[in-house]
Amino acid sequence: MAVILMGTGGSSGRTLAAVAAALAEYLPDQAIRFVDTQPFNLRTGGTTSYDGPGEILRAHPDACGLKRYTSSWSANMVLSGGQAVYRRMIDYAAGLIGADADVLVTCHDRIYIETAMLHAARRRGAATVLLQEGPFCAIGHGAPRSRLLRAKALAAPLATRLLRVLPPMPDYGMAGHDRVIAASESYRARWIAAGLSPETVVVGGIPRFDPLARLRDARPAGAPLRVLYLVQPFAAHGKVDAAAAHAVERVLAAGLNAAAAARPIALTIRSHPRSSGDDAAVLRAGLAFAANEDRGAAPLETVLPEADLVIGHYSSGMLEALLANRPVVCVPVPATAFAEAAEAEKQTWLTGIGIPVASTAGEITAVLARAGGVPEAVDWGKVGEEVGTVDGHAAARCAGLIVEMVTRRVTNRA
Repeated sequence: MAVILMGTGGSSGRTLAAVAAALAEYLPDQAIRFVDTQPFNLRTGGTTSYDGPGEILRAHPDACGLKRYTSSWSANMVLSGGQAVYRRMIDYAAGLIGADADVLVTCHDRIYIETAMLHAARRRGAATVLLQEGPFCAIGHGAPRSRLLRAKALAAPLATRLLRVLPPMPDYGMAGHDRVIAASESYRARWIAAGLSPETVVVGGIPRFDPLARLRDARPAGAPLRVLYLVQPFAAHGKVDAAAAHAVERVLAAGLNAAAAARPIALTIRSHPRSSGDDAAVLRAGLAFAANEDRGAAPLETVLPEADLVIGHYSSGMLEALLANRPVVCVPVPATAFAEAAEAEKQTWLTGIGIPVASTAGEITAVLARAGGVPEAVDWGKVGEEVGTVDGHAAARCAGLIVEMVTRRVTNRA
C-alpha cells in the first residue's frame, strides 16, 4: 500500500515533505511516492524541490503528447489534442500513481495535470486529499482586469461546455476530494459556504509554517540594520503592469538610498522561488550602495534569523516574517496595476493588518529610521484567519488526518 504526494511547484514540496516526515512516523511500513507535476507547467517549467522520504517521480508532458506552443495552458491543451491528450494524461497519471495507492495528497487541484491525477487516483481506488498549502487562497475567483485574462475567461466556458474540447477547471478545493484540510476555521467556513459538506473539511494548519514557531525571539535591530527585501516576479508573470512594477522599485531604491545615508544598512535581495530572471534589476540599478543576493534556494525561515526588518509588496513571506516576530513593511503596488482582482485584494489585506505601509520614498526612509519591533497594532485575529494555529505541530496534525483516510481505505478494502 502507498501514499502518493503530488508536488505542483512553489512551496508544495516543502509542505508535503514536512507531512511525509510525520507520516513516516505514523505509518513506518507505508510506501511514500512523490510525483512532481511541475514539469507540466509549460509557462515556467522547472521541478518541485522535495527533500522528504520516499521515491521521487518526475512527470513529463512529452509522455502524453502535450507540447508548448504558447504560454497558455488551455491553448496548449487544445493544440495538442484537447480531450484526447487529457485522456492520455489520465492514463499516464494512473501509471505514476500505481495500483497500490491508498491516498493521493495534493496542495493544488485546478490545472489539467492535477485533475488528471485526481481522476487516475479514483480509478485506482485511492482517496484524494487537498492540503491547503498556505494563506491567500482564493475559493472562487475574482474578475480579471487585463484584456488577455478577460478573453481567456470568456473563452474557457466555450471550450469546456459548448465545444467540449477541454475538461473544466474546478475552483480551488472543489474537485471532489474525500477530505480537504484547511489552514484555519475561517477557510473551513469558506469551503462549506462554497458547497463542501462540513464532514469533508477539517482544520490542520500550515505544515511549512511549523519552523516559524521556533523563531520568535528576535534581537533588537542594531547597526547595520539588516534589511531583507522579498522579490516578487509579478511583472515577468503578467500579474502586474511592468511599468507600474518598475516605478515601485525605483521608489523603493530612493527610500533605501536616503535611509542608508543616515544609518548603515545591509540589504539582502531575496529572489522568489518562481523567479526565472532578474526580477529586481530596476531596484538594483537604482541603489547607491551594494546589496547582497539571495537566490531563494533555502527556505525563508533559514534566512529570517539574520533579518532585522523585512520589506515586501504582497508576498506570503511577509506573513511568515511577521509570525517569526520580525518587523514587516509593505510597499504597495497601485491596485489598478494588477491583472487580477484577487492579487490586488491580497495586498489590500496586508495593508489592513496593522503593519507599516510606505508608498513614497520619504515614507520608506522614515520607517527604516525608526525600525524597531513588531507594532502592537497588528491584528493577530485577522492574521490567524489566514494562517490558523502556528505552534510547530501542523505537520503532525495534517499527517494524522491523512492517516485516517488511509486507515478507512484499508478497512473498506478488507
